Amino acid sequence: MSFDAGTAARVLPTAALAAAAWALAWLATGSTASPDWLPYAFLAGLLLAVVLASGTAVRPFRRELVVVTVIVALAGWEALSISWSAVPGLARDEALLTLFYGVAFLVPLLSLRTAGDRLFATAAVAAASGILAVGAAIVLRFGSDQSDHFYSGRLSFPISYPNAQAAVFLIGFWPAVVLAAQRGRGLATRALAVAAGTAIAAGWLTAQSKGGVIALAASAVLVFAFSPLRLRLLPPVLLAAGLTAAAYSPLTAPFRTHSPADVRSAGAAILIVTAVGGAIGLVYALVDRRLQLGPHAVRAAGLAAVALFVAVVVVGVALFFGRVYHAGWFGDQWRSFKHAPASTGSSHLLVLGSYRYDIWRVALHEFADHPLAGIGSRGFGPAYLEKRHSPDTPARAHSVELDALSELGIVGLVLLVAVLVLPLTRIVSRMRAQDPAATAALAGGAYWLVHASADWIWTVPACGLPFWLLLGAGGSGGERRPLPPRAAIPAVAVAIVVAVVAFVPPWLSARLTDRGQYRWAERFDPLSVDPYVRQGTVAALEEAVRKEPRVPELRFDLAVAYIRAGDLDRAAAALEVARRLDPGDPEIAKALKEAP
Repeated sequence: MSFDAGTAARVLPTAALAAAAWALAWLATGSTASPDWLPYAFLAGLLLAVVLASGTAVRPFRRELVVVTVIVALAGWEALSISWSAVPGLARDEALLTLFYGVAFLVPLLSLRTAGDRLFATAAVAAASGILAVGAAIVLRFGSDQSDHFYSGRLSFPISYPNAQAAVFLIGFWPAVVLAAQRGRGLATRALAVAAGTAIAAGWLTAQSKGGVIALAASAVLVFAFSPLRLRLLPPVLLAAGLTAAAYSPLTAPFRTHSPADVRSAGAAILIVTAVGGAIGLVYALVDRRLQLGPHAVRAAGLAAVALFVAVVVVGVALFFGRVYHAGWFGDQWRSFKHAPASTGSSHLLVLGSYRYDIWRVALHEFADHPLAGIGSRGFGPAYLEKRHSPDTPARAHSVELDALSELGIVGLVLLVAVLVLPLTRIVSRMRAQDPAATAALAGGAYWLVHASADWIWTVPACGLPFWLLLGAGGSGGERRPLPPRAAIPAVAVAIVVAVVAFVPPWLSARLTDRGQYRWAERFDPLSVDPYVRQGTVAALEEAVRKEPRVPELRFDLAVAYIRAGDLDRAAAALEVARRLDPGDPEIAKALKEAP
């Protein structure tokens, strides 16, 4: 499994998209605004065209063509929902994001051929996550304005949403672990893989994502229950987990103190455990290279691993009942879950409160009212404002399944489940056949799916792109025939058309809006309200409200414009509509109270 020129050429497209995921996190700060990620989607489309035109692309299997068809169908259903969504421009963006993910799935699927190709491709995902964690640590330790990099004591750099930040880290954990466990890899490669896994785990703990740790634990149960490589994966997992646990105090100190000094200490702790992880990883690789276990020793090691797992579970349960549990504890936690999050305690991981109960309540209510087609893609944000019992203003339902149910109905959920499940079937069979890349893809994919079930990381391209790269890489290769020219040439044309016709106009419209060229911006993107909002005139805002009549923010902006123009009656009417659309907004209530 050597890394020669041919391997490099086949892996390069996937590595380029892994680098794009890093850039989406570091340069675009994990933005969900389409003007920030559409350039990457455009480049990904051109990259797919290059792969198809290179003459090295392979023919996908029928099942994979079905997956691509379903991805296109999901994007089409999202695009169709523009006609009933409260935010047509965002519905269109969701369809484009789905197409972007489809491109990311196809690039490794068509370009990777061998087991080595697949492993190096998954390693690229691990490298992107590890470099991101180390880069964040360097900024925390040596940069300025460290307090700005934390939100409520949780790491929010470079992505301002801590849970998405944790997801960008954790998607690379299992690929790093799998690479570290490969006896045939070089010592430096394995040491760096252990260092990357440790940096990723330490970065997650600094972000303190509860959904992240639950998802990682669920994926660990899957791996150690079903993967034949479980024994080889155990040492690097224990190394990364042990070193991160040892640094628990400095990594979580900013949550308790909000001190810039502790922020610098957290950055230093990530760098230290990463370096120590690399050093211990080198020793581990040296020992592993020289240690040969016979069948009886392997069986004994397996029993020891099971015993260790049972011991950890028993100790954990004992500590829980000895130090945490009390009469009525479960009832207290349920009440905490249903109410606002608290900022007290030694760690955010020990605080259960959030607004998810209310968010999920509204999502299920919308599904009950619109079971077949939903309320339209990205329509949850305005719907929640109208029915909320909290001060939160989420754009999505914090669950990829509830997003689909509430916004796209049963039809959307069926398409989503097919899109997510079908690629895993081939990966599962390969994992059972001891394929390392498939193990990395399945474990990373399982982590991501569980996390996405309790958060809105699908909407963050920096989080979603690595997931689709893993699915494509895990199912790629095998006995395949080359893609014939009669199929490649039309496919190249389609990829270019999607890149130019679908991805470019909305991005170009946003750039024209920034430059004040509103008429051209409106022509390139007739769905967007941004050109009208930026103009700020009564006529422009009336047009924005006509396009998105169910968005209270636009009604409020229009009321302000009416007040400036001296039209107080229309201002009062616009504020009344805004209050009906968002009864809990204090700014709207204040404006109505102060209206002449």
